[in-house]
Amino acid sequence: MDKITSLVEARKAFATQEQCEKHLREMRWSNGVTCPRCGSKAVTYMASRHQWQCECRYQFSVTSGTVFHKTHMDLPRWLMAIWLVCHSPKGISSKQIERELGVTYKTAWYMTRRIRLAIQRNMLGLTVSGVVELDDSLVKADGGQVSSNTVHPARKVLGMVSRTTGAVKMVSAYSLGREDIKTICASNLSAVKTIYTDGSNHFATLCNTAPLYAVNHSRKQYVIGEAHVNHVENMWSLFKRGLMGVYHHVSAKYLQEYLDEFAFRQSNRTRRESLLDLVLASCGV
Repeated sequence: MDKITSLVEARKAFATQEQCEKHLREMRWSNGVTCPRCGSKAVTYMASRHQWQCECRYQFSVTSGTVFHKTHMDLPRWLMAIWLVCHSPKGISSKQIERELGVTYKTAWYMTRRIRLAIQRNMLGLTVSGVVELDDSLVKADGGQVSSNTVHPARKVLGMVSRTTGAVKMVSAYSLGREDIKTICASNLSAVKTIYTDGSNHFATLCNTAPLYAVNHSRKQYVIGEAHVNHVENMWSLFKRGLMGVYHHVSAKYLQEYLDEFAFRQSNRTRRESLLDLVLASCGV
């Protein structure tokens, strides 16, 4: 299929259930239809039912075992929802999906959550490498209300941006002390050449990982040669504008899903025409 660069083209390309099933099949099984239960390619297509039957006797459709499984919503509206999520730089609310697709709010909320699940699957294994910028931030999850007895589990977020590859990761955590940062970086950084941070002492533990340079914002230091955190600051700006202007409120329970959604769009911002296909390729659950 030719590259789809606009919503008008997307509506034409995915106008019917048959068109959507064909495209989903190509994205999901690029090397041939495979049984989602046993992994066998010895399958027979039953045209009357739009399903395949495997030699293990399991019958399945193109949506079996995906985020679309057992939903009554037609695929054209599913793919339009994915397109809107992927091509809205600051995100799109479930209320807007409700209005655009003509569905109930409950359905729109369910669809956006399932789409974020596919996005999270795409983000699994992604690491930030090369020249890296690190910065932490506070996100007002659940209205930012924290009792004196309970530290909220998901208000502190560590952001990581690669100047080399463009990869972006944002990870929420209970706390971001030195050991917490070290643990998060061990899972999300690889082949790091240089690290740039702000003046926080918590990042000092990374000096053994790669050469570490910092700018101290409290001393009005923002750029010292190549040392700055402007890329990660831009990421925070975009995320918080979306959180304030589009979503208005986020629960700590779902915060990581929103972080991964923004990181996905940012990491793949140079190939916007492929975002929908990346989600479809990761739609298995």
